[in-house]
Amino acid sequence: MLTNIKYFSKEYRYKEVEMKKYGLSFLNVFLLAFMLLIFGPAEIFFANATEFEFVYGEFAGYLALAAAGVSLVVSGVLVLLPDKLYRLAMSVVFGFSLAGYLQVMFLNGQLDLLGLNPDGYQVRTGAAVGNLCIWLLVIGCVVVLAYVKKDLWKNVVKYGAAFLLCIQAVALVSLLVTARDEAYHHKTQEWHLTGEDQYVVSAKENVILIVLDYFSNQRLLEVQAKYPDVMDCLHDFTYYNNADCNYYGTFPSITHMLTGKKVDASIPVNEWFNNVWTDPDTISFYEKLREKDYVVNVYTSDTHYLCGTNDVEIFNTCFSNVTNSSRTVNVFYRLLLKTLTKMSCYRMAPEMLKNTFYTAGSEYTDIITYEEDVIWHNNADFYRGLLENGLTVDKRSNYFIVQHLLGTHEYTTTADCAQSPSSTLEDTVRGCMVMVEEYLNQLKQLGVYDNSTIIITADHGDMVDSQVIFYIKEPGVQRETTAETNAPISLHELRPTIAQAAGLDASLFGQTIHDFAENEQREREVWVRDSDTRYTIVQNYVEDRIGYANIYKVYKYTGDYGDLLWQIEQELYDVVQMVDSFF
Repeated sequence: MLTNIKYFSKEYRYKEVEMKKYGLSFLNVFLLAFMLLIFGPAEIFFANATEFEFVYGEFAGYLALAAAGVSLVVSGVLVLLPDKLYRLAMSVVFGFSLAGYLQVMFLNGQLDLLGLNPDGYQVRTGAAVGNLCIWLLVIGCVVVLAYVKKDLWKNVVKYGAAFLLCIQAVALVSLLVTARDEAYHHKTQEWHLTGEDQYVVSAKENVILIVLDYFSNQRLLEVQAKYPDVMDCLHDFTYYNNADCNYYGTFPSITHMLTGKKVDASIPVNEWFNNVWTDPDTISFYEKLREKDYVVNVYTSDTHYLCGTNDVEIFNTCFSNVTNSSRTVNVFYRLLLKTLTKMSCYRMAPEMLKNTFYTAGSEYTDIITYEEDVIWHNNADFYRGLLENGLTVDKRSNYFIVQHLLGTHEYTTTADCAQSPSSTLEDTVRGCMVMVEEYLNQLKQLGVYDNSTIIITADHGDMVDSQVIFYIKEPGVQRETTAETNAPISLHELRPTIAQAAGLDASLFGQTIHDFAENEQREREVWVRDSDTRYTIVQNYVEDRIGYANIYKVYKYTGDYGDLLWQIEQELYDVVQMVDSFF
């Protein structure tokens, strides 16, 4: 009897020890899973909720279940390991969690969480090595402690994990409570730009503006080294090889292009958007186009670049393809879960590994699709629509069309304009021009090419090579080869040029590109957003997070790109402070 009691007592203590061991394992594994699958995605989402079309409930439950399931299984495997191997594994798990927490809180700086950089995440080798040393030091200290001071190690791992879990859980609750309503609910009916007529042109007169995002002159030179004939389809065009974008970034450039209004950094971004679209001069421009019987259709997939958090109804007096109707929402759940998990890993990873998890912005846009009123923005999608649907004509009105396409903002287009997760700059440009050539050929087949003014440009280049491609073909022009000029133009002349092409009095809106001559000297300026700790850090324009930038560096130059590059290299710029930051 006494022997049985001892046996059961020993068995009970053994099970108690195993349960405690499992509990410690679960706590640590769940901490890492919580950071990667629950808190990380939530923080990314709520900080950028206005940029996303999906809502929190469409991913939170799935990722929470995944975190719990993974934690239960992995913890069960860990407790089966021999003691020394168990301590090593647990030390690595806790070390990763601790180093990841330090990375997010103190080491990341201003991270691009929306995939805005076509070259992915860039880090200097020295910075990556230093950052890796911090990670190895943190993990190494926990591992050494596990074998030198086992009891102290156990307390550090247990209470440290509990502490990190609690403070992040509290932060999560705060995010959930303070989030905007749009983070939880799709609008059943909302103002939006419709893509219903994206492939419709006029049988009479067209002014067509094709904006290939993030496409600079310097990138074109790189591409022509591999594909010398890449732009040959533009033989009827004039190439302005000295065109300035005025602003680095789709904001504020695309709005500036369509309104002619310079950015005002002294007022909040949303206020500036409201001012420029309600400005009598802006309204007058589009009213005069309508008086000339022009339909104005603007196709861009993300209207935040045009109006911020203002309602799309603000375009009602300007654009023709504004509508207020319900749309059926389709959610690509697997891509949603994959993308947020990947970006959570990117956020937490050491510098050396961040580019492995970097996610292009188009992956976010592909998560949500609509069954009605779709606007095609990706190069491959737009090209496929051209092939499947073809352009059609409207005989009733003239058309001013703006096609804002992905261009070279991501290297995800093959040389034959198919979608690829990892292409090159050269092949992406080649694919863009396959798409443009098909568009031009269909205009010719419909008999409307000769009566069309067509402008092919970009909203911006890079931070350094900020001059953009600018090609224009005017009605009736036919050439064997592309004409070229170094006339010093900028996108500020775009609106008057469009006015002139539509038969309006361009002088009402400023100078056109035709007002500047070959070899003319003219001072221009480009505004480049930046972050500088010497100036006040500002909020993002939706006030959910700190802005990525707080100043504009304004470079003024006379001449060509070489003169601009000299100004940049010499750091000769004026500073304009922001009130808030779009990015």
